Amino acid sequence: MDSITLVEHEQKEVNLSNIEVDTLRKFFPKQLDVWPTQEPGRYLVKAHSYAGMIILPTEKTIYINPKLPIQTLFALLAKVYDPNKEIFDDQPQPYTTVNELFEFIVSFFAGHTEDLIARGLLRGYQSLVEDSQAIRGRLLIAETIHHNPGLQHKHWCSYRHFTTDIPENRVLLWTAFVLRGWNYVDVSLFGRLHRIQHILSDVYLDPLARTLIDRLEFHRLNDAYKPALTLAKLILDYLTFSGSQGNEPFLAYLIDMDVLFQQYLSTILRQETEQSRYWTKEEENHSLDLGKKITIRPDILIYLDDSPYLVVDAKYKLSASQEDLYQMLAYCHAVGINQAVLVHPGSEASPLGAITMRGPGNIRVDYQSLNLSGGPAELEAQGKILVTKILQTIPIIG
Repeated sequence: MDSITLVEHEQKEVNLSNIEVDTLRKFFPKQLDVWPTQEPGRYLVKAHSYAGMIILPTEKTIYINPKLPIQTLFALLAKVYDPNKEIFDDQPQPYTTVNELFEFIVSFFAGHTEDLIARGLLRGYQSLVEDSQAIRGRLLIAETIHHNPGLQHKHWCSYRHFTTDIPENRVLLWTAFVLRGWNYVDVSLFGRLHRIQHILSDVYLDPLARTLIDRLEFHRLNDAYKPALTLAKLILDYLTFSGSQGNEPFLAYLIDMDVLFQQYLSTILRQETEQSRYWTKEEENHSLDLGKKITIRPDILIYLDDSPYLVVDAKYKLSASQEDLYQMLAYCHAVGINQAVLVHPGSEASPLGAITMRGPGNIRVDYQSLNLSGGPAELEAQGKILVTKILQTIPIIG
């Protein structure tokens, strides 16, 4: 199968058909730039800060590998989706490319779902109203008279049905369904996903299943579902599924590295401040102007009791100009504090130490880096060191 392999921010000259160019420009303008060259059918493709893969309508696959090691990418994902290590551990895994990582996650999801099926699927009561020949549950007299006047053999009834069609199972079914179209190296995955769909055939195939996850509350009855649902969330958050209908079907699994880096930073700060007087708030709205017409949202604010003391901003890729500093200046002015920390990967070149900008209060911006070159255990240690450094920048409070 024809394929193109890129690394984040890499550009490469490749052959593309008209439908491939149209699909990339229409559906993936944030992930890739596509420019024509002087040679017909040849295009210059440049990747942005995304990692993953796109299967085009022609079945050509574009792989975008992260600039950091795959083990580190997985460690970032594991920390964000499983911060307490209930599912993933720190053991290195045998994947070296982004498609191998994706297949590992899919296999892990299938395994946990198969385990739930072996234990017995969770059921729940569902309220139904239907027009039936037999009276079942409670007879709805007004509805029967309105819809079936003169018909003595038809009755509108309301009853409770004990069924597997519950939100937890809808998430599992939809995830297995959208994963069916991939070309897996492990061919057994096709059969496993098909069997999951078959066993869940009585469950409604809900395209909005991803939204159900955030509304679920875990308790003793559904706690066993947590690993499978966490993996489903990890899959659905980055998977774009166009379906098999229409003129331009495609599949894509693309991780926004800018967002993931911010989510990771938020997670470790939240965890490390849980037992202290500090607490964090993410993307809180603040007004930059007196008329409250311009709203900005700092990535993270660290509070002490009810007062913000530090702005923390995640920059997976630093700007070549001073845009990052201008942004930090605006955040500090809007929040009303004069201390900020800009966190970036260790691979990004940055000013040494801190920069103090002139103005009311002389706003100080500290640059802190995070080493993104190791696996889960190394990243965990580096994350703790980073949080310590960030908290040390908070002004001493009397």
